[in-house]
Amino acid sequence: MAIPRQKSRIQLSPPQNIYFSKILNSVGNDPLVQVAPLRQVSSNRFLITVRVRGNRKARALATLLVLNKRIGNILIQVRILNSKGDLIRPIRRSFNRFEIARLYRIAFRTNRLFSFAVSRTLPVRAVFPVFKAKVVQFFADNLADLFRNLNEVAAFVFRDVLKQKFKNIAINFSTVQQPPEKAVR
Repeated sequence: MAIPRQKSRIQLSPPQNIYFSKILNSVGNDPLVQVAPLRQVSSNRFLITVRVRGNRKARALATLLVLNKRIGNILIQVRILNSKGDLIRPIRRSFNRFEIARLYRIAFRTNRLFSFAVSRTLPVRAVFPVFKAKVVQFFADNLADLFRNLNEVAAFVFRDVLKQKFKNIAINFSTVQQPPEKAVR
């Protein structure tokens, strides 16, 4: 007896799952940070809760992260809690570029993917958070990848979940420069 052929259904990861995975695998790559599972609040609203040990670190993260991300008709809210479970609000004031670089150092000092942050005036005034030359990889139903993973340089994953500008100061996410490999003889 012939087995009826079933149609395979191609399905992609919803954008809220990909955004959650980006936060989990970037900001969450820190021994002092715990990212709780994605929670659906209503049909098109989702919540990501990030628990942080250390109030200064939590406040810096709350200031740097995009706390309300809209993708189409979906709203993803990010909530920062300290270790006691208190809601941490972002710092609401203007910053100069040196203070922004300091916020990055406070927020990511223990993050395994972070290297350093500096302020430079090249063609424009900017802050450069610099991340290790690592690939962040997670499952995302990516049809262009054999194993359906999303593979991105760490700096670009952080760029997707952190603010890219403070007033007129640009944030230029960078990757640490690797020494050139020696030629094999």
